[in-house]
Amino acid sequence: MLAVLALVALPASGAEALVAEPLAARSAPRGATLFATMPAAQTGIVAENRYADPLMWTDHYQELVYGAMGTGVAVGDFDGDGRVDLFVVSKTEASRLFRNLGGWKFEEVTVQAGISEPGKPAGWTQGAAFADVDNDGRLDLYLCRFGVPNQLFMNRGDGTFREEAAARGLAVVDASGMAAFGDYDRDGDLDVFVQTNLFDAVKAPGGQKDFLFRNRGDGTFDDVTVTAGIAGEAMGHSAVWWDYDGDGWPDLYVANDYASPDVLYHNNRDGTFANVINRVVPRTPYYSMGSDLGDVDNDGRLDLLVADMAASTREKDQRGMAGSRARTQDQTDDPVIAPPLMHSALYLNTGGARFREGALQAGMAATDWTWSPRWEDFDLDGRVDLHLTNGMIREYHNADLLERLMALENPADSRRAMQAAPVFAERNLAYRNQGGLAFEEVGVAWGLGQVGVSFGSATGDFDGDGDLDLVYGNYEAGPTVLRNDSDTGHRLVVALQGTTSNRFGVGATVRVESTLGRQVRTLVLARGYLSTSEPVLHFGLGKDEIIKTLTVEWPSGHRQRFTNLSADQKLTITEPAGPARPEAALQPSALFTAQTLDLVTREQPETDSNPQALLPFRFDRRGPALAVLPKDGREQLLLGGTTKDPLTGFALADALDDGPLLVFEANGDGLPDLLQTKAGTSRPIGADYQPKLHLGTATGFTSAPLPALPQSTGAVTAADFDRDGDLDVFLGARVLPGKYPLSPRSVLLRNDGGRFTEMPLPQNGELGLITSAVWSDLDADGWPDLLLATEWGPVVYLHNEQGQGFTDRSVAQGFAATGFWSSIVAGDFNGDGRSDYAVGNAGLNTAYRDGPAILFHGRFGDGGPPQVIEAMEENTQLYPRRTRNELGPRVAGLLRRFPRQNDYAKATLTEVLGAERLAKARRFDATELRSGVYLSQPVGPHRFVALPWEVQLAPVQGMVALDVTGDGHVDLALVQNSHAPASSLGRFSGGVGVMLAGDGRGGFRALDPQTSGLLVPGDAKALVVTDRNADGWPDLVASRNDESALAFVHRGLDGHRPLRVALQGPAGNPSAIGANVTLILADGSTRTAMVSAGSGYYSQSTPAVFFSFPAATPPRSITITWPDGATSAHPLSADATGTVVLNHATR
Repeated sequence: MLAVLALVALPASGAEALVAEPLAARSAPRGATLFATMPAAQTGIVAENRYADPLMWTDHYQELVYGAMGTGVAVGDFDGDGRVDLFVVSKTEASRLFRNLGGWKFEEVTVQAGISEPGKPAGWTQGAAFADVDNDGRLDLYLCRFGVPNQLFMNRGDGTFREEAAARGLAVVDASGMAAFGDYDRDGDLDVFVQTNLFDAVKAPGGQKDFLFRNRGDGTFDDVTVTAGIAGEAMGHSAVWWDYDGDGWPDLYVANDYASPDVLYHNNRDGTFANVINRVVPRTPYYSMGSDLGDVDNDGRLDLLVADMAASTREKDQRGMAGSRARTQDQTDDPVIAPPLMHSALYLNTGGARFREGALQAGMAATDWTWSPRWEDFDLDGRVDLHLTNGMIREYHNADLLERLMALENPADSRRAMQAAPVFAERNLAYRNQGGLAFEEVGVAWGLGQVGVSFGSATGDFDGDGDLDLVYGNYEAGPTVLRNDSDTGHRLVVALQGTTSNRFGVGATVRVESTLGRQVRTLVLARGYLSTSEPVLHFGLGKDEIIKTLTVEWPSGHRQRFTNLSADQKLTITEPAGPARPEAALQPSALFTAQTLDLVTREQPETDSNPQALLPFRFDRRGPALAVLPKDGREQLLLGGTTKDPLTGFALADALDDGPLLVFEANGDGLPDLLQTKAGTSRPIGADYQPKLHLGTATGFTSAPLPALPQSTGAVTAADFDRDGDLDVFLGARVLPGKYPLSPRSVLLRNDGGRFTEMPLPQNGELGLITSAVWSDLDADGWPDLLLATEWGPVVYLHNEQGQGFTDRSVAQGFAATGFWSSIVAGDFNGDGRSDYAVGNAGLNTAYRDGPAILFHGRFGDGGPPQVIEAMEENTQLYPRRTRNELGPRVAGLLRRFPRQNDYAKATLTEVLGAERLAKARRFDATELRSGVYLSQPVGPHRFVALPWEVQLAPVQGMVALDVTGDGHVDLALVQNSHAPASSLGRFSGGVGVMLAGDGRGGFRALDPQTSGLLVPGDAKALVVTDRNADGWPDLVASRNDESALAFVHRGLDGHRPLRVALQGPAGNPSAIGANVTLILADGSTRTAMVSAGSGYYSQSTPAVFFSFPAATPPRSITITWPDGATSAHPLSADATGTVVLNHATR
């Protein structure tokens, strides 16, 4: 079964576009594990990786430890017999070339193949790469070396090689580690990026410059490093060609260790590159190691994992890297810098200009001292899995060991002491991809959990049965060779033969679609660490026996498409001949168009000393707020001020940052008024925190008195809770400076003809740390209830007792789960006519991922104010989250009782704090960390349902609920991230905002940013709805901390008409805040929206509501339930569109 559609020219003369051959039968029945270790005695692969240079522990000690540590392997069919061969690097002894004889038998042919490495043991060999340098269809071999010239062995086609590095311009003498071959200029031959590390620790402690060599077309090379824009010195560990922006031109990610930041070189298409790392990714690893690309979420775009060396267990972390992380991580307040954080990074491709990052959520942020990550579909289920090699020759970050070494005055004594320390053997890991960014660690279960010190890894199908086998190098030992014994799942192998492009099709992208879904692979040679794999592409197909379509995108621009292909084959695809015809790129029309606004407030970091030194979060990065101010028939945006920049329209900045803003009618004169709140913790509670009421006048604002209620405010919202015709105000208190996380006192102000009187609230207003609030009639009794999002507490539901007071019904209504709730909005998400609630939370991509988050407040020292100490749970036991050095000055006797870091790492929280002090402390828990929706049920309490995984990548801030897709279901738009966490936690910045399409049954689907147009990088805060261009379609505006606000203008929907409904209420509530508006269409279907004043995070949208409907199904009427409980019906003409104004007086 085979159908072929070539989108361009025919293949080269005499060549068939596609040749299919069946795969070999599976080589062995599956045993207890997916992989079987193949012993050297059986395979003949005998190669010892010795580290025998005596200078490694003397003159070249730093060079070894900080850079030239590992070795690689190279996999490829060098002799063209159809069987995959293997080259194994040895650091100081002879590396070995093994020819595959079939049947898992190999013969060592190093000498007869002409491969030798002069200069050993002092000249170390590090990385190895098979690549077709002269484009003759044969794999050549390039070796990266330390202190001696790199070597290039040219394949002569008879099973032998000739060394020609100097003649061809590649005899680099440096500390070369990895050679990444790729055709960056798309001229049909392979260029090479040579990554270096530390060559001379005395002369160049920051590392070396890397090299870029351009192929002249004949297999000789020019050094174009400087002219191409490759700059700076670094200690590199890996480099991978990765077309991150999908423009067809290979870009380059360079992973650097320690102080030298990672680099993402964007291909400018003219032979030059530009480093765009800060504008593309939100953070990088601190100790970047190996890196690899793969489509992790099966969205048709390539993602990238960059490994770090963060410990996988709390105990290992505490005795090692935790201390340095607390001291050095995320020390910048610059919002546009991608800070290095001490754990791995998983960059998730959005198809837009900014990537998500999800290593913590995926469970692979801390995978131990990881060298080589490799994405491949090992179990053939259609999703790429991950294998990681781990270990180190010594435990170099062990704090106790380092302290002992520092006490030795003689450097030679220090080195000898380190040499005498034990090898730091760790278990290799494997993660099975379960979809939805969920992974299961299966290293042991799959037979991949070997313990040792393992470096470079590569894959290849050594037995030709269509699944990927695995090989990796080890410290002071031979390589580990693992046979894949998968016995389920169909598979496909694709080999490419370039004509205009390079002969092996390096850089080509192959897309496969089957019933299982879509998959994508790009042929990249250098992946992982110091290694290259077999230059073919492999796909797992699960139960699918037919590939619906297979598309090849060649570097030359040629495209081929094949349909109805059978699985379980090796396909050899030949590129069409001649130049490619350029094809117009299809640019999908996004729902919203982004605009950068000249609307920004600069943040002044808090400099005052905080008596609570161990706070998990800062309070100086919380705004700015956004509010929509109706004025002169238009809508003006108000942006909250900071101590640097004042509130929009005001001349002077205040002593504290603004909290949320509220535009409402305070005095019944028909002019909008403004309530300005204050936030932060930089000063003791006092007059500086007093909210300010600004009454609207014909020319601006004038001040008006309020009761004395100084508070650091987290939420403000208005409604006519007593239904007397004017708007009352709730002020939700955020924090008590110096007393976090004890509950401050929130306030409800009743409006009595323009004067405000405080009303009683449950718990005397001590309702928790309020982050967001919304008025909503939860029980549909006609009276607005109050729902609150709290930190270290639940969603609080205060039931309105018909204007006479409130009762707390949170637990009874299903809102008992505690969390870091950050935002709340109301909407009918499941279509039952009752209110549901979307609630933002911290998500699962933070240091608290495994939850619950736990915090104790009390006195733990011999004096001073109460402190907060965070804990984490492990096997039902509590342990301190912070380090010995952080807690030492604040916990009585800690440093004396735990003189060694290793002892502290094993100590429980009770042992660290003392049972008596711990018993007296107050405990706070956050048990639910996911953002989600509380859905109303036919009977009983609301039910919590988590939102899609994309939402969980970062804390949710601003959020709005409305139908933007035109299907009549309520959608959600939200913005994400927080730069407020303590430096030891690092920024929570993995998100870019999400548009969620509601299905009308309570479910949501995350729209791709290319589809929605919503992409908000940085520390996003407020999100409001407005109509910027007065076209009747809802637009969005998002504020960002220390960066410009972004607007998203709705482009309209084909075949739909918009309707913006503005209400005119009575004098005390002219915008009819609290009204419910229902649009009835000609077919009887309905759409409902509520008018509100303040919800989400630091946000107040326009009081107008928005609808859209198919032009073929025109509107019939609108019914309104007004805030006082009255109802009215308003007929509409069939051609109604744009803005409709409906008056309370005409009901």
